[in-house]
This record gives sequence, C-alpha cells and structure tokens, in this order.
Amino acid sequence: MPTLEIKVFAKINIGLKVFQSRTSGYHDIESIFQNVSLADTIWISTSNKSNKARVTIEGDFGCPIESSSVYKAAIEFDRATDGIIRRNGVHVQVGKEIPAQAGLGAASADAAATLCGLNELFGNRFSKKELARISTRIGSDVPFFLFGEGAAIVRGRGERISLIKPRTDFGIVILLPAWASSTKDAYRLLDVMRRNGLSRIHSSTEVCEGESTYRVCHSDGDLKKWYDGPIAYWHLGNDFQQVMEEQHREYEVWSQLLIDNGAVCTSLTGSGSAMYGVFESMREADAAAEEYRNLIKRVEKSELCNIVSIFSVVPLARSMIVSYIQACNVDTRSDKERPCYGSD
Repeated sequence: MPTLEIKVFAKINIGLKVFQSRTSGYHDIESIFQNVSLADTIWISTSNKSNKARVTIEGDFGCPIESSSVYKAAIEFDRATDGIIRRNGVHVQVGKEIPAQAGLGAASADAAATLCGLNELFGNRFSKKELARISTRIGSDVPFFLFGEGAAIVRGRGERISLIKPRTDFGIVILLPAWASSTKDAYRLLDVMRRNGLSRIHSSTEVCEGESTYRVCHSDGDLKKWYDGPIAYWHLGNDFQQVMEEQHREYEVWSQLLIDNGAVCTSLTGSGSAMYGVFESMREADAAAEEYRNLIKRVEKSELCNIVSIFSVVPLARSMIVSYIQACNVDTRSDKERPCYGSD
C-alpha cells in the first residue's frame, strides 16, 4: 500500500489583534496569516489490521503522543467517519522542523496535514469546509492550513477564513529563542495587563452571522489594501508582544538588531516565542541571517545567546504539498506537488 507524504508549512502572523475575552473564556482575533517555507513532513499509511492499536504515531512532539494534535486529528476523523480508522488501522510518522510553542502554527499545521492526509487516503469523504468544521474540535488555527492558499484574513477564534492573494515578493528572518510560549498563559497574562490598564483594548464592531458573532476592528478590504501595499508601511502590531517583552527584555534588542540589518519591520508571531523581521528581498534576508549567526559565534555573552535557531524563509502561496510514495520512495503519481485537501 502506498504511503501518503505531506509537507506542511509554518505560518507567521502579519499583525495580530486580540479582542476582549468573551463569557466563554475565548478571545476573538483579527490577523493576516502567511505561510512560510519552514515545514514538517508527515507520512500516513494504512497499518497492519492485526495491530490492536487503531492508530500508531511516531514523532518528537515534546508531549505524550495522546496529547499531540496529530493524535487528536486522527481520533476526530475516526469519529466523523464512524470508525474507518478502527476498521483499517493507520500509521502516522511525523518529521518535525517547525518549532513547537513558537507562534509558527506547528500543532495546527500537523493537525491539518493529518486530516487532509486521512481524507485523501480514504477517498476524499469531506470537503474543505467539512474538514474545517471537524478541525474546530482540535485547535483554533487548524482551518487556515486546511484551505491551503498561502495567505488569509483570520477572525473569530481562528475559524473564520477569508482567503487573499498571497505575496511571495519579500524575505523573512525568524529568530527562535531558548524559551517556549504557552498560548494559554499568554492570553491569561494579556487579560491581567488589560484589567490593570497596562495594555490597549481595541475598539471593535460585533458582527453577527447566523447564530454566531465575532468582532472586527478593520474591514477585510482595509486589511487587504494594507497587505498589498508597500511593506515599508506595514505596522505589525501584535498584542502579545508587550506580554512577552515584560518577561523577556531581549525582544526589544532583537527587534532593533533586525532593523539595523535591513529589516523593514519586525514582530512577534502568534503568542510567541519566535520573532521575525520582514526584508525587501530574500537576498537581504539570507545575508542578515548569516550575519546574526556569525555575530552569535563572536559574542559569547549577550542577549543573542538566548537565540537557539535562525531561519531565513520564503513566503509561500500554499500551506501543504502531498505526494504518494512507494516503499522504494518512488512517487507513483504524476501530480507530485499539489495542494492537499478534499473537493469543494
């Protein structure tokens, strides 16, 4: 039986507004998500039916397998198909390159790739919208990766996706610190700062669609116009940045370092812990990344010592690529690189 191979790409947040907590405890957001070329690879195949485990998973997740988003995605897909995994068995192997708890969407990307892969493996039973509905039980950012177009305006808890034409004409440098960031803790600390009057609360309008509501600060048209305009005018406000800077003053130094080496603008991505800089070209981004690596080697004791990885990445126009491979690693399909998702 061929194995399905999925390469799924990280995301950055180009601006991120977090609105006040709802009575449910959740927060609405307003952000532009952009895929970048840092990727995890996931291999999915049906397993031996004699295996008593309905799903077996391999991968370095930094948590128990049963707590991973990949496992949760497999379980939710099994429920939605009335036990197709229990009847057939599935093996999932994950090669990790996207850092966890860094604001790069690692867990959500892996969950989306798992859902897409299982859907493909078992005959495209669900449309993209149906997969997105399943995914809301796994994680807030999963729907973005399922739609697979590279860039989108994201609202609500992350489930409201408005696709926009992705840009690929700039470069990005990502600085990964030695510490991880808990999204749950970041929201809690942001709420505390706001209750104490230390962080801005955005004015917004509540929009009702059907039985659900979400908050809006800027219209889709305004956000798209801003995204399509010169990156020199991007004002990458991220409401979590103040929270992280209170805990780690190094972020202010890193932001200035990125600017000093040619970045047009800088920002935290997601709730952290990674910070990125936007450059006018990949050539400039690659040069800056190399300069930072050399600087870390030369300066033993400085704020740079807390940077554990530096990535120069390309903005992409897709969130994942799928191919079928045989045991000999020869692709058996003509469409080796195509977006992986079900039919509309």
